[in-house]
Amino acid sequence: MSTSLISVICCAHNEDEYVDKSVPRILSALKGFHFEIIFVADRCTDNTVDLVGKYNVKIIEKKWKKWKNSYAESLQTGYRKAKGTYVGIIDADIAVPLDFFRELLPMIKKDVASVAAQVVTYSDTFWNRVFYAWEKTYNIAPLGREPRGAARLVLKSALDEINGFRDVPTPDTDIDVRLAKKGYKSVAGSTVKVYHLRRLSLGKMVGGQINSGRGRYALGVGLARTIGHSIFRFRPLVICGWLLERQRSSLRTKK
Repeated sequence: MSTSLISVICCAHNEDEYVDKSVPRILSALKGFHFEIIFVADRCTDNTVDLVGKYNVKIIEKKWKKWKNSYAESLQTGYRKAKGTYVGIIDADIAVPLDFFRELLPMIKKDVASVAAQVVTYSDTFWNRVFYAWEKTYNIAPLGREPRGAARLVLKSALDEINGFRDVPTPDTDIDVRLAKKGYKSVAGSTVKVYHLRRLSLGKMVGGQINSGRGRYALGVGLARTIGHSIFRFRPLVICGWLLERQRSSLRTKK
């Protein structure tokens, strides 16, 4: 068992529905490890802070929004307080298995600096079942399953080299790109499965595709590759998000 400190950053915005389903699982998975949990409560107006207060976590009540992308800002807020050799990123609506850290930690070696678990939508509602079925398209993606950011472990010294997170729509993919420029690899730990507990709706699914498209443009992914992604992954609105972000960028440049 590693004696290194693991700093887990858990970001939340009005997640009182999920706190008692997520945080106890994180604590159970950390048994036997040296750890700290940094819970960043981003402008919460519900009972999130009260609920998480009964657990062994450090709470940062983030009452500001200085970045355009608040989730990225929350991650950076937690990263600045992290003291560990490793940084875990686990969203407040994610349920992790008991072996989460035991499985991911050995995968960080040599040039591998980041390992992400396989995120599966918990199929308890109609739209969650629809999304769960769509996730099967990962199996036919030409480049295979890419790491996702909702549940991962990262070598902190590598994060330090890129100064943590930036103000972009998809901060997880952004760190993968920047780590690669430093010679590091980010991999998907397909043997470790976590469940996304959030109850989805058609609006959230549409917004997710558009935000993904915005993120792809911000990361410099070209239109042709984005169109290919949309076709193979059955995500047509990703193209709309890419075009919207290009338009916004053009308007900002003109100003």
